[in-house]
Amino acid sequence: MWIEFPAMASKLEIGDRMVGDVLVVTLAGQMLLDDGDLAFGRRIDQFVNQGIVKFVVDLGAVTYIDSSGVGMMAAELKHARARGGDIRLLNLNSRAQRLFGTMKLLIAFETFEDEAVAVRSFVARPSV
Repeated sequence: MWIEFPAMASKLEIGDRMVGDVLVVTLAGQMLLDDGDLAFGRRIDQFVNQGIVKFVVDLGAVTYIDSSGVGMMAAELKHARARGGDIRLLNLNSRAQRLFGTMKLLIAFETFEDEAVAVRSFVARPSV
């Protein structure tokens, strides 16, 4: 007997908008194993496959992120850079900073507290 369960709503909400040639991605909620990490990865992959490779990811409304979420962000950073782009992080809270630091990924990402500065950073440094 086959039992079908309804799809659970993701605990991560993802919004996006273009600012020039930079996509600002706003995350809200929880970025967890097999949920938010996969949703984020699919969304970024869609844009990279369309040729959009410059991202500012705003983590200001993320209430929790685990190591799988950070790992997915690192994987998508590699994907964007392979296409000549980059991912810049915005509004990391102290827990996220510790987690990125523990995983030795703070050196891989540029981080910002101001969206306009993060977007403009692509003019000076389009990619790493």
